[in-house]
Amino acid sequence: MEKSIKATFQPEGRSVYVLPGTTVFEAAAEAGITIDSPCGGKGTCGKCRVIILEGNSNPTRSEMELIEKKDIEKGVRLACQTRINSPIVVEVPYSSRFSAQRILVSDKFCRGEREIKPGIRKMYMELTEPTLKNQTSLLALIREKAGAFEVDIPLVRKLPDFLKESGFKITCVFSNNELIAIEKGNTTRKNYGIAIDLGTTTIVGTLLDLSTGIDIDVCARMNPQVLYGDDVISRINYAMSNERGLEELHTKIIEAINGIVGKLAESGKVDRDNIYNMSVAGNSTMQHIFLNISPGSLGVIPFVPVLREGVEIKAQDAGIEINPQGRIFVFPNIAGFVGGDTVAVILAANLYEAEKISLAIDIGTNGEIVLGNRKRIICASAAAGPAFEGARISQGMRATAGAIEKVVFNDEVELNVIDNLPPKGICGSGLIDAIAEMIKAGIIDETGRILSKSEIPENVPRGIAERIIESNSGNSFLLVNNSRPVFITQKDVRELQLAKAAIFAGVRILEKEMGIEDKDIEEILLAGAFGNFIRRENAMEIGLIPHIPLEKIKFIGNAASSGAKIALLSGNQRLKAEQIARFCEYVELSNSPDFQEEFANAMLFKG
Repeated sequence: MEKSIKATFQPEGRSVYVLPGTTVFEAAAEAGITIDSPCGGKGTCGKCRVIILEGNSNPTRSEMELIEKKDIEKGVRLACQTRINSPIVVEVPYSSRFSAQRILVSDKFCRGEREIKPGIRKMYMELTEPTLKNQTSLLALIREKAGAFEVDIPLVRKLPDFLKESGFKITCVFSNNELIAIEKGNTTRKNYGIAIDLGTTTIVGTLLDLSTGIDIDVCARMNPQVLYGDDVISRINYAMSNERGLEELHTKIIEAINGIVGKLAESGKVDRDNIYNMSVAGNSTMQHIFLNISPGSLGVIPFVPVLREGVEIKAQDAGIEINPQGRIFVFPNIAGFVGGDTVAVILAANLYEAEKISLAIDIGTNGEIVLGNRKRIICASAAAGPAFEGARISQGMRATAGAIEKVVFNDEVELNVIDNLPPKGICGSGLIDAIAEMIKAGIIDETGRILSKSEIPENVPRGIAERIIESNSGNSFLLVNNSRPVFITQKDVRELQLAKAAIFAGVRILEKEMGIEDKDIEEILLAGAFGNFIRRENAMEIGLIPHIPLEKIKFIGNAASSGAKIALLSGNQRLKAEQIARFCEYVELSNSPDFQEEFANAMLFKG
């Protein structure tokens, strides 16, 4: 049996004992410290930097490529690459820790009134005890009041004692036509459900009164699966390459949702047993993992899901701590990388019943694009990469404290920093702003090249022009000049070009498939957290979205959460979600003969 090795993490001073060969990243997680690793531990993003204070660690090839020699000599290493083979003391800098990014819980976007026809029905009844003259069965007493219904034997077994204890005054809980619970006294006003937006990075849960449709409270948390990588491909790879990978990922997500359930029950002063319904909307990978279904088929050609239709399961079978007989509805998927969250967005925006043609985009690592109206809806998934999340950007970071989130050029560079802290990096919205401003100033040309000082227009203010740092390996632009300078490098511009080109090329392919042009699009709906923090004019400036009048571009908040709530409150809307999934046509962009040409065109900054 291998001897465990002590690993201590500073400044907390926490120690854990791990087996030889364990990475610092894994050991830190065991110590309760989450280190940021956008690349999922592949050693390609360079964000998980730590400092080895005591112990030996020879740098790997990845570390030599990503970390400057002077920092290597100071003990800087990548947590995902450094393996522990002797006692070690590690400092985890604040900049390397996973910080909770801004979580968007606003989901007020919903066209039309909420339909309140939940599958859960509660009925109070005062029963007459059987007598020698009226020897009716106990179950028949209930059927006399409620009519015909189905019931499982385990509940029937509890009936004699329960009726006696309650004095035959009970509330029956029905899920559609099945009796799922019996409660003492009149509890008809206690009828609750939870809508879950199951994101790759964040989870948002909303507690609702199923009788009135009113939101009671909302709770948002980071998805604990970020330990295994920022994107769905990292999660799929982890599930498939580790013996208990799927089990670990599934357990993490169930624990997180149960934590949200507990918080909502406490804050809403609601008994968990009175929560009878839950809806779950997430991308295809997240929904597979939630259901403990292998996502392996999503990671290999032809990238198909195990199932497309929606699923309804009992809470006790899913491990969710609401009423054990409560029902959980998991949204249907459209395709491998267009999942239930996209169906929820379409449901909330009512695209499938609208006359006008809308373009909905959820901008992220995988940008989901939806185009159409009631006559036809087509959709695609664009592999934009993690640039919008700050990964692969030299000083990129999530939209969290200390991130530059807005950039404006006047005579000087003006910045907004989240929480008004000294800037330590730049998030996606700030990156778009900075590059858009550089394009407008003439500092970046159509191809994306940062010009030298001698090439820029004479009308560029001196305070802007002097920020260009010239280099043989490509010029950079100095955003912040203090003890911790922040730059936009030539490589950063290229990463943004790749990301925005993937999405814009996807839009162009869908327009061709639909036989329309930009002028035919009557509105653009920007969904999700990132989409709601970017500036519309700058998104158009860099060529991320089509050029249409600004007033036609709308931020629709957390529309996936809105859709999950709509489905929670109405069985009819759950059926509509199924119809949407079947109605939507999926376009595989890689199969389009025009994609490469459109992608190349979209790489340019045409203004």
